[in-house]
Amino acid sequence: MAKLNILPVPTFARLGVNFAEREVGASETESITVPDNTEQRLIQYRTSDSETRVRVEKNAALKLVRIFAGKQGCVSRLSVTLADNARIELIELYIGGDTVSEIVTELEGYKAGFKADIGYELGSENELDINLIADHHGKKSTSDITVNGVLRDKARKVFKGTIDFKNGAAGAKGSEKEDVVLIGGEVVNKTVPVILCAEEDVDGSHGATIGRIDEQHIYYMRSRGIPEDKIYELITRARLTRLIRKIGDEQAEKRVYGALGWSDDDV
Repeated sequence: MAKLNILPVPTFARLGVNFAEREVGASETESITVPDNTEQRLIQYRTSDSETRVRVEKNAALKLVRIFAGKQGCVSRLSVTLADNARIELIELYIGGDTVSEIVTELEGYKAGFKADIGYELGSENELDINLIADHHGKKSTSDITVNGVLRDKARKVFKGTIDFKNGAAGAKGSEKEDVVLIGGEVVNKTVPVILCAEEDVDGSHGATIGRIDEQHIYYMRSRGIPEDKIYELITRARLTRLIRKIGDEQAEKRVYGALGWSDDDV
């Protein structure tokens, strides 16, 4: 078993968030470079172990959409390097499965920008461990991380979000926020926001909102004639529809709706 998704600054071992353990085999590797002064969009479907390396050059922009909807789950590593005025918009969706995902972004350049929108829907005994790290090196670099999700049944999720302001990153700004809904009493949610700072002139913020819908609420809605599976669907739609529409590709959006079990009438 290999230790993956290692938290940059370890905390108490009893919390079970310092790392994830998984069997790791051969993985698909991919390198992407976005040249100076260009814009690209890329959609990836991940169902097996993979490693992706991305470099966005000066004044370039990349919109990267990654969809995880495999039943078996996978181990994924994404590393991003941003040059001066380079930008990346990252959209990730996790639907079921057992996934370990690491996202490391090096904001090396002046005014480099990293925006991440992440959504998840986990049920049954699905597990998800996300380790997101935004390393700010460049002056006036920015990171904006938003996470939304729904957990039900016996699902387990760990989200570790670290914003690290390195020495020299004067004027940098970073924020992260997670909003998660828990359905039932057997789900396990662990949210670990971390801000590290070696530079005085920076602005960092983090927050998390965790709401629980218990069995009494489910019973009430069922007594009003709403089937239980429809209740779960309505809750998930409220959390993920906005993010799915950000994909900007009709075929990819339909594929996500299908993985969620939504019909065309629901969209």
